[in-house]
Amino acid sequence: MIKNILKNHWFSAREVSVYLACLELGNTIASSIARKAGENRVTTYSILKELIKRWVISEINKDWVKYFSAVSPKKILEKEKDKIKKFEDVLPELMAIANTHENKPKVFFYDWFERVKNLFMEIVDAWDDMDEPFLDFVWTQNMDKRFEDFFANEFREYRLKQENPTKAIISEASTKYSKYHQDNHNTLVIDNPIFEMWNEIVLYWNKVAILSYNKDEIYGLVIESKILFKWLTSMFNLIWMTYKK
Repeated sequence: MIKNILKNHWFSAREVSVYLACLELGNTIASSIARKAGENRVTTYSILKELIKRWVISEINKDWVKYFSAVSPKKILEKEKDKIKKFEDVLPELMAIANTHENKPKVFFYDWFERVKNLFMEIVDAWDDMDEPFLDFVWTQNMDKRFEDFFANEFREYRLKQENPTKAIISEASTKYSKYHQDNHNTLVIDNPIFEMWNEIVLYWNKVAILSYNKDEIYGLVIESKILFKWLTSMFNLIWMTYKK
């Protein structure tokens, strides 16, 4: 219990052993600490030097011999509280700096199959907290076989358990996608050779997710931007109103 807490907050596993050995032995020499900690002397000296820098071990010289002792746990806690207090004091200034970037879009990139698949499932799970349907531009040509299997099996079963609908615009060549989710999609198929799509684009929560399932180019790109979201939502609705008759 004690070792785990120390490892989670301040020390590596070896540093924990050396610190606890010092704490138990009191003021003593490095060889005694090494034996107690189960480390060799060279490693123990190296660890002691690091812990001295961090003010958790103290060192004194007596008769040309170095003695080491552990700083009281209470003093360590007081020092950590002091650090937190100082951080809290400057927190308003730090937040003011952070707020200067609030209006800038946030961009997240994902590559390889598993990461893009997990991203897609995260997007789907967001449906549970939305009142409005997702808006989805869909494309599925030259899809990697792993995505075909995923959509036709694992995802289809998962999606059918959700009640929230999706409004999807797809080209005629992409109707294969709609059969995976026909029960959940309000679908607009645009049968026009000049209308081509090369990625899936999902609009949700002021975010735009661009997903490529192409066997030669697998990636996911999420852009968090109110302006871009509104613009693409407007485009989606215009296409929907124009063709959905």
